[in-house]
Amino acid sequence: MSHIAPHFHEVDMFLWFTDNGLSPYWALSNLCIGEFDGYRKITFEIGDEVWTARINYNPETGIAPRDSDPIESEKAYEYKIHAEGPDEQKADFVFSPRWDDQKKPDGDEMKRPWCGGEGVQAHVQGSNLTYDEYLFVLQSTLQAFADEAETDFSRRYFGRPRGDSNIVTTELYVRLMREYAKKLTRSTGIFYRIMHLLAEEKDSQFIYKGDNTNVVGKRHAFALDPFSSSKLVDDHSLGKRLKCYHPKYVRSKESRDDPLSSPKFGVAFHKSLNTTEGITGEYRSGGSAVKWRDRKQLLRELEETLINVLRWAGIPVDADPTAFVEDYHFQVEKSDRSIGHFGDPTPRLEAEQENLVITVLQDISPSARSVMEMLATDGGEAHYKDVADETGYSVSQVYRALEEIGEAVVNENGLVRFFSEKIRQEITAIVERIESSIEDGIGAVARLANVETRSSADSAIQRWMSRYGASFENIGDGEGKIRFDTVLSELKSHGVPTIDEVLEEGLLAWKRAGRNPRVFAELEFVAKEIIGRNRDDGTVGREITW
Repeated sequence: MSHIAPHFHEVDMFLWFTDNGLSPYWALSNLCIGEFDGYRKITFEIGDEVWTARINYNPETGIAPRDSDPIESEKAYEYKIHAEGPDEQKADFVFSPRWDDQKKPDGDEMKRPWCGGEGVQAHVQGSNLTYDEYLFVLQSTLQAFADEAETDFSRRYFGRPRGDSNIVTTELYVRLMREYAKKLTRSTGIFYRIMHLLAEEKDSQFIYKGDNTNVVGKRHAFALDPFSSSKLVDDHSLGKRLKCYHPKYVRSKESRDDPLSSPKFGVAFHKSLNTTEGITGEYRSGGSAVKWRDRKQLLRELEETLINVLRWAGIPVDADPTAFVEDYHFQVEKSDRSIGHFGDPTPRLEAEQENLVITVLQDISPSARSVMEMLATDGGEAHYKDVADETGYSVSQVYRALEEIGEAVVNENGLVRFFSEKIRQEITAIVERIESSIEDGIGAVARLANVETRSSADSAIQRWMSRYGASFENIGDGEGKIRFDTVLSELKSHGVPTIDEVLEEGLLAWKRAGRNPRVFAELEFVAKEIIGRNRDDGTVGREITW
């Protein structure tokens, strides 16, 4: 299945070059100190783009030269190149010499990661460039400085990083419309559902931080350790951060003419989160980096996480310009990377909230019903005085009605609203269909969850529905259907539940509830996807023996 292509955002990595020993370092020294006396800024072209770059050095490195090194100072310099292209493309490179048993100026041994032997470490940081583009920008910039100095700089230098070089940060992102971003951060959104899932997992470590300054959803970030990542997708093993965020200066309104008025959703790998020793959510040393040789697997895991989280939130993942917003870098186009689509590990929350609606409506007074109807048809929230005016009940009666309704609504400093958008939508749909009888309303809600009013959240059918994100449609009308909001499979080898196993388990739950198995066997079914098949639908009785 095709999906939107995310774009690179930030990158931080330590690339090691040993093919030519220290020769690239001496060449940089000659260019920066010998030719430019320590500083030069230039403008040049990469393709049809205009770039600027500057080269300088850091004399306070804490690296003592060896007696055999052609360095007259007490410290070996680090050389720095900063390059900027159009549309906020940026790259910073800091080059440090490396050799075995490196010492500080005071004679103490330096402790830093290094592969051994002589070479150069390039600390690379930047944004809006791919891994390969950083190397291309570096080569192009070095050649531009060499042209400026009317000298040569070997193209063999800095061409091939070692496979054991370290990637410490990488973020991929998409930009999406605000209405879709709410599906990530609202109280019934996927971030909350993931937190609900991990709250019951022993040994999970996660940190959720929210900032609603100036706009709800300004920055919501969810840090996950490797174990928590594996609870979302079984074969994922990297600590990462899910982040939905606006720019620092939030726009008051969303506009198609201003991409920055729409938020980003990004998934980032951070070395500091890739640890089992305890995460803080802050940037810090520690944790395990990803090796340069494993960069493709890193990008696959990031893209799989990003796309599947969007899917679980109910956000379209194909290249849909009505859902996604193009900016200078991110384009609404299909990805060429093949990834897995996995079942939502958190389907049970919607079923639990449907059960809450059922519980509330089973025994409700006329005044409480009027309050719920008023809220449902008035946008989901209102001040308690407005509720009283609209319903004709006194303020004290409104408060008693709120106590009766219970958990389905919340009262925050006089502002009454539904606990979640999910509940508001369910109640609104009921109000639109019923006219006078609360029993009709209860029946409508029961059909939404497809359990009879006598059933509870502990019923076998409800547990089965929750486990596989199943819902029933048109039961009793001769055209009944089971809809699965999860990915299923033809074979066990695909690592997701098979369609036969799921239907057999559902039939068993149906029988335990005392229902006619023939009715279940005659149902049609459709899944979000059935891996290994050309079709995602069928008939239960043709799939399993009943």
